[in-house]
Amino acid sequence: MKIAYVVHDYHRSGGHSRYVAELATRFAREHEVHVFANRIDHDGSAPIQFHQVPAWRANALTTVLSFILPVTFQIPRGFDIIHSQGFCGLRGNVFTAHICNRAWHRGLQKLEGGASFRETIFNAVGTTLEYGLYRFASHCEVIAISKRVARDIVEYYHCRAPIHVIHHGVDLELFSPANRQRSRSEARAQHGFADGEMVFLYVGDLRKGASWAIQALATLAQGRLLLVSRSRTEAYQRLAQELGVSDRVVFAGPTNQVEKAYAAADAFVLPTPYDAFAMVVSEAMACALPVIVSREAGASELIEHGVNGLLLADASVPELARQMESLERDRPWAARLGCAARKSVESLTWDTVAHQTMGVYRELLGT
Repeated sequence: MKIAYVVHDYHRSGGHSRYVAELATRFAREHEVHVFANRIDHDGSAPIQFHQVPAWRANALTTVLSFILPVTFQIPRGFDIIHSQGFCGLRGNVFTAHICNRAWHRGLQKLEGGASFRETIFNAVGTTLEYGLYRFASHCEVIAISKRVARDIVEYYHCRAPIHVIHHGVDLELFSPANRQRSRSEARAQHGFADGEMVFLYVGDLRKGASWAIQALATLAQGRLLLVSRSRTEAYQRLAQELGVSDRVVFAGPTNQVEKAYAAADAFVLPTPYDAFAMVVSEAMACALPVIVSREAGASELIEHGVNGLLLADASVPELARQMESLERDRPWAARLGCAARKSVESLTWDTVAHQTMGVYRELLGT
């Protein structure tokens, strides 16, 4: 089989770039695999043929618009499968919906500070492109990374193509209880956490509930909060100071070793008002951390409340605080939730994702 992947960036740091890298590496063992991308970071471990596509990277909108036409004309004929990540290109017979931008924009209205002017402009253009892609797609297959995304592209874009829900995979060796224990002492010492001190971890865009996590922490008599993000932190630092918990909140910048952040923590929180999936949730679960997650995150589909994690009904500060306190108060129960979380994601490997994706390819080709 001759397969082409279309993606803005090729690397293993996360998101749809990681998704393409995992699939391309596996399929290159038995098939001819090409990747068309603007930025390419590969280690040469797999026989993948790379093609650089020009793009103007001034901002997200210029990247999208300047990438679409060149990659559409650059891909030659003869591919059995052209697998595009959303509206990366106009040609394709398999499209993975990593997000529904119209639903994301609705979610932004609930986020701290709402949507910025730039995000509003991107929404106007991006949702128009997505609507055209999913509404009029024919003779193709769509992969959604969660049931939530599948529902969203039907509701907002009236997608008529067949939709297959395939959750993102997780590296079960990198994100594991054993790896967490090996790094735990060093990771906690790095942030000044004392032995026995309950540490809650938040990873990602701080607008997705970091202020609620800080406010919830302020209602607890003890415990620490570790925030790992590339977001600006000034407003959140002020909030922590106003609530008198600045000494209990640690702001860490972005990292390419997020597994060490999981090692430092005792529980994971993500009270987001929207997330298409949130790979950080499945990574935390793989590390055997008990998780507290909003039902608005796609990864909440992996969680049975009170069995392998905790789900927030409305993501309010009082509800989040109650859940955090319950984990801090009953550490053995928290540990059992973490163990159950690990077991529940052990089938969620990238090999499984590749197997299911190949099934979509073969269904499309009628083989």
